[in-house]
Amino acid sequence: MPFITGRRLQVLAVFGLVTSVLATNLLGYSWQTNSQHPLNSKRHAFNASHFDQVIHQFMEARSLPGLSVALTFDDRLIYASGFGYADKEHDQFVQTTDRFRLASVSKSVTAIAIMNLVENGALSLSDTVFGNNGILGHTYGKKEFSPWEKEITVQHLLEHTTGFVNENMCAIEHGVCLPDNLDPTYAPRYLDLDQWDLITALLDAYDPSHKPGTFANYSNFGYFIAGRVVEAVSGVMPYEKYVKDDILTPLGITDMDLATDVRQEHEAVYYDTKDPHSPYSFHVNRRDSVGAWIATPTSLVKILTAIDFLSHKPNILNTTTRNQMFNQSNVNGSTFAKGWTVRYENGVLSGAYKDGGYSGTNSYININFLNKTSYAIVTNQELPYKGHFKGALDLKSLMGNLTFQIEEWPSGDLFEKDDAP
Repeated sequence: MPFITGRRLQVLAVFGLVTSVLATNLLGYSWQTNSQHPLNSKRHAFNASHFDQVIHQFMEARSLPGLSVALTFDDRLIYASGFGYADKEHDQFVQTTDRFRLASVSKSVTAIAIMNLVENGALSLSDTVFGNNGILGHTYGKKEFSPWEKEITVQHLLEHTTGFVNENMCAIEHGVCLPDNLDPTYAPRYLDLDQWDLITALLDAYDPSHKPGTFANYSNFGYFIAGRVVEAVSGVMPYEKYVKDDILTPLGITDMDLATDVRQEHEAVYYDTKDPHSPYSFHVNRRDSVGAWIATPTSLVKILTAIDFLSHKPNILNTTTRNQMFNQSNVNGSTFAKGWTVRYENGVLSGAYKDGGYSGTNSYININFLNKTSYAIVTNQELPYKGHFKGALDLKSLMGNLTFQIEEWPSGDLFEKDDAP
């Protein structure tokens, strides 16, 4: 289907006839300007204008240039809206067709691709990755693999339990880690390496600090490797082609691509208040399976409705595979699943989410299995993390507060409109 077109107000106008009947007015609400928690405890019907006002306040408090969001209920697209500027210098407003970098939300896409291969019998989560019996064999690395490297499985990659620890993968100078030690995949000494050279350099330089499967540490490096697993098992090169052909196209999604260090068509401009050049200087395309996808929130929630255990929209993974993907790791009390962080209430899976961020963007996707909602929200400037501002977690608070109190939803579905994606 074609894209949703037009600016935010044109999109919201679609809801006019519906929300005028269902929505309560704003009188009586306790508004807290520039607050993370703008709603009080009142239950109310969905109101697009209410969302509109709260999001504007959120952006003003954080000096955000642009933001885009999409929301579903019961697999129906209820709300799709753009705010602010996609390009400040040229006075281009954010449209719902504008694409934003997803950063680490891309990991959820990679996990879905891996789980699709599992479902099709092409691999098992217990398959090892390196060495004579591994999926990648000796494709990467010039040295002999350590015993722990040869124990790393696909499941370890997806659950961040490979045993590699970021702070132990630093450059040492005079016995001290250099300041780039937080994540070796961003380290200046590796920045100009292609994927093969980067993976090889890190495998040769470091061993896992823990036995795989016994310690959880968030790892971009693991998802670099996961992308190469997709390529090796599917026989499709590159990773991007497999995801597009086997995941996105069956869902009718045609607007997702990998980011580059140059702005693409229908892509927002990214801003960094400290270094204007930073969003375009770290070879983002190299991070394909880690953090390089660009998409509209509407396309993202289309993916979410395909894995949310509801049956109103086409699903891309069966129930057994989805349960595997969302099954929480039992390592060190980790809340990681496979490509997601998960929430349980009284032993029941209640939600799954993924956040992302780097210079120029923040992103957040969420599925609430209990209230049948999902949403995706993205910005074109990294959110502040200072004082009462909590970076990407503020996106979670914003949307959680907006959706939690809704007890009555519109009956329409923007997915089915002529101008919907």
